[in-house]
Amino acid sequence: MTIDFQTWMRAVWTSIMEPSDSARKVINMDVPRDALWTALALVAVLNVILVVLLQLISPIPVAFEDRAIAFSPFGFTVIMGTFLVLFVFGTFYAGKMLGGVGTLTASLAIVVWFQSVSLTLEAIQLVLMLISPAIASIFGLLSFGALIWCFLNFVNILHAFNNLGKAFVAILLAFVGTAIIAGIVATILGVVPTEGLA
Repeated sequence: MTIDFQTWMRAVWTSIMEPSDSARKVINMDVPRDALWTALALVAVLNVILVVLLQLISPIPVAFEDRAIAFSPFGFTVIMGTFLVLFVFGTFYAGKMLGGVGTLTASLAIVVWFQSVSLTLEAIQLVLMLISPAIASIFGLLSFGALIWCFLNFVNILHAFNNLGKAFVAILLAFVGTAIIAGIVATILGVVPTEGLA
């Protein structure tokens, strides 16, 4: 099955406007787990590439210039990949703790699709940055809100909560747990910020 640009953008738009229906479709696709793990690795790499490109074309805020700290692309990729893998498990187990019914494979599918939507919006913001940084900033804020709404509904459908408040708690638990464990793993692996060139 081939997917053209219009079909992809329509799917992304539907995910934002009708996130519950999109979540059901993603889960019902029954994509093999191995393919989903490969897709997760791909979105991790693409995420790093987009972040690097955004840093290259956007002005560095003065508040961050004095810090002169940056992750190497490899280090950032390791951190991003580790975070996403842990977030998949976090989304699964946090939902289970709250009585959710989602499976690990479905959680993986949801996170992969959510990251795909997020990457698409980041790519649009990158293009807007070349046209107008101000418009790109506004778009970034709107995208952030849309993504929160999107993932809330994704998790709500994933675990059949029928309660956005419970979905929010599950996401919060998953995010906090993932951040803590990812930080520990990064420290153990020796992936730390490198001092910027003076």
